Amino acid sequence: KVVGPEDGRIPLVMDVARRLVKDFDDTAIYGLYCGPFTLASHLRGTKLFMDMKRNPEHVKQLMDYCTEQAIAMNDMYVEAGCHVLGPVDPLVSQISSKHFEEFLSEPYTRIFEHIRQQNRKSCFFVCGNAERNLEVMCETKPDNISIDENIPMDKAKAITDQYNVTIGGNIPLTTTMLFGNQQDNMKFVVDMVDSVDSSKNLVVSPGCDMPYDIPVENSIAVAEAVRDIDKYRDLLKDYESDDLGDDVELPDYDKLERPLIEVFTLDSASCAACTYMWAAAQDATKEYGDKVDVIEYKYTDRAGLSQIKAMGVQNLPSLYIDGELYYASIIPSNEEYFAAIDKVMEKYK
Repeated sequence: KVVGPEDGRIPLVMDVARRLVKDFDDTAIYGLYCGPFTLASHLRGTKLFMDMKRNPEHVKQLMDYCTEQAIAMNDMYVEAGCHVLGPVDPLVSQISSKHFEEFLSEPYTRIFEHIRQQNRKSCFFVCGNAERNLEVMCETKPDNISIDENIPMDKAKAITDQYNVTIGGNIPLTTTMLFGNQQDNMKFVVDMVDSVDSSKNLVVSPGCDMPYDIPVENSIAVAEAVRDIDKYRDLLKDYESDDLGDDVELPDYDKLERPLIEVFTLDSASCAACTYMWAAAQDATKEYGDKVDVIEYKYTDRAGLSQIKAMGVQNLPSLYIDGELYYASIIPSNEEYFAAIDKVMEKYK
């Protein structure tokens, strides 16, 4: 079965898309849909990552099926009048460039060629630290790649400029847009624009979906800064933002009674890569029961933000065991994960 215009919530989504296109005729409307690799992971679960090693032909068949679904969604958005079509594939950050080339290059080249034939622009959304995959993403020929705050814009644009691909992002959703003020948002825009060649191929935008509670004035501040970058560069030259996050006392990792597994996420309820990292982490409780402790810290609340800051976490999602980083933006297999826990457990015997 391939999804159609009468299935599930699609009628509601397409109704909204048509209304947006009609009511905001001077604005480019994006039609976003789940990318084929993340969709494959929703259907197969975390076993997908082991399948890539043990049953690659099955993964390729599943990717073909999910690509058909993506193209079907794409075509419905085109029919609704959307101007930019964008597969959103956060789990691209969880695989190597070799695996991307083996399983994703052909599907994405096909998707972006299909969009070109429809006389539309394309945008490839990725979350997490996908820096290692930016070049192979560019080779699939999207018009735009959009990233979040895990990748510095200057490093990303240095890669995408080689392929004449526009780069979008990466205003921090929490520290800047949610908890910051107008000056924080303007200052980030000014600094980010000044860090790159902004004369072409740059879209200034949030790093991902904006949390619902972001103050409207912060979004307005971003737009104003973009429209008059020279003015706000001068106004904010001496501005320093307040330090976000409270001081916290970290656990005494040398005096724990059992292994402590800490997962740092954007938010496992809304970020696909974070969902799978948190799910993988929780498998330890099924395997070891009360012999381990597992906890999640979310970047979208102040308590989690403070813990992330205190730990010096650089990439989300990340998994730590007894205060030591084990997996950053890579979801481990159960075999690898349990082996790591077994090794840590030796010191508790």
